[in-house]
Amino acid sequence: MSGQTEARQDSGGSGKSALKKELGLWSLVGLGVGGIIGSGIFGLIAAYGADAGPALTLAIVLVGVVMTILALIYAELGSRFPLTGGPYSIPRLALGNSAGYLVGWGYFIYAFTGTAAIIDVFVAYIGFYVPGLSVGLTLTNLGIGVALVALAAFTVINVLGVRWGGLFGMVTTVTKLIPLILFALVGLFYLNFGNFSPFMPSGWSGIAVAMALAVFMFTGFEAVVIPSGEVKNSSRTIPRAIIITMAIVVVVYVLIGIAFVGLINWSGLGMSAGDWSYSTGIGSLSSPLSDVAKGAGYGLLAAIITIGAVISTAGAGSDWVLFQGRIPYAMADDGLFPKPMGRVSSKYGTPALSIIFASVLTGIIQVLFPFFPNVVLLASITTLIPYAAASVSLAILRKNPRMGVADHFRLPGGMVFAFLGFVLSSVLIYWATWPLTLVGAVLTLIGFPLYLFAKNKKMEWGRQAWFWVYVVGLTAISFLGDTNFVTSGVLSIPGPLGYVSMPYDLVVIAVFSALVFLWAYKANTNAIVAQ
Repeated sequence: MSGQTEARQDSGGSGKSALKKELGLWSLVGLGVGGIIGSGIFGLIAAYGADAGPALTLAIVLVGVVMTILALIYAELGSRFPLTGGPYSIPRLALGNSAGYLVGWGYFIYAFTGTAAIIDVFVAYIGFYVPGLSVGLTLTNLGIGVALVALAAFTVINVLGVRWGGLFGMVTTVTKLIPLILFALVGLFYLNFGNFSPFMPSGWSGIAVAMALAVFMFTGFEAVVIPSGEVKNSSRTIPRAIIITMAIVVVVYVLIGIAFVGLINWSGLGMSAGDWSYSTGIGSLSSPLSDVAKGAGYGLLAAIITIGAVISTAGAGSDWVLFQGRIPYAMADDGLFPKPMGRVSSKYGTPALSIIFASVLTGIIQVLFPFFPNVVLLASITTLIPYAAASVSLAILRKNPRMGVADHFRLPGGMVFAFLGFVLSSVLIYWATWPLTLVGAVLTLIGFPLYLFAKNKKMEWGRQAWFWVYVVGLTAISFLGDTNFVTSGVLSIPGPLGYVSMPYDLVVIAVFSALVFLWAYKANTNAIVAQ
């Protein structure tokens, strides 16, 4: 997760025609790779190991395939409806204002939750040299305080003006690649193959949870789609750029994963051989890449990684404070959010109130969820809901070929991909574990009261009912599901109950998702055709 996007959308009219088509294939690939590779790889690799062991590499490959399917869905949507902003705009066209608002609100939750996760990584890597900021992947009270100070600083930077936030993000982007390349080269050269056995110590359930965590690391592929109005031969260039981008990212992540596992020196880390647990093993590492490098005897590499991680996550944190503040601003500008959020500061020329509002919510997440993987899983849930909505939106919008740009990329087998994208998003939400699924559902649906203050509100109960059933239904299945998919220490409530165990839970999720997909498609198709 890295980069930034602004939550606006062009209709394909005069604004689009004024844009110069100057972006080629490799320029777009550069934007995509830069937009995806960010803070996640620095902080999440230990959590993958704690859940999946050496099979973390397999989890990365599998979730990479799923995210490529979702990215290709966005390729068609983005080339047909050229975006200059966040992924809530197109689902709004397909699903109506009310469901579109809930999708936008869900994406906003992902944004401010993801920002909290990025700043958590920033603090954890500072803790490599400043003891007491974290214990394993959990921030201490001091660490939370440092995170809040960093958040306040990023907020001030972006309130003062977008050029300062944009410049800060641009300067720090390149620094994230240098330590990652060095780590991969050193790790692959000094592999300890004994660390790869047993390959799946936690079985398939461990891989499943690691996949849900890895979603966060792949978000940002929207960067390929967003400037589609400025791409040369967009119908060919965008899908090729997405496939190349995702392939590069998967290869980079897998190489770093292999290097991470192969470079582990158990005695150098003060751990028992093969201990992948969160309490005493690999999962307890606060700054995993630096810790493993140092434990293997490469102190200089550890220092370089730490500096790169701190600079990279600082840049990403500032980027996402800028980005998250644009979402309520854009929704207010569309009449779907309280009007004050759409105001621009006369002094600074920025949506200051919207930026501050988003940062306050980020701060709340930092205080309530000090354990980094929990924040990431919550971010995964709240971004997968909009991704699922985008999938069904592709099927709905195909019923009206007159909408959007005539010359656009058309995904072969698009209806099949739309269905797969919806079902696979649902599976990953379920794998993000109870009771975080409950927290994600409550956060998603609790935004609806704000919609009642919007000037352009249309209730459209017939078009949005499926969305409520979908979110509540997934939560119920999570509560009844396999006991392997649980996160302790979040809420003092029972569950999951284990009534539907693996692999039968996947069948239940698939059938439920299929029925909701068909319901949403039928409920919205007639309205789209009538437009």
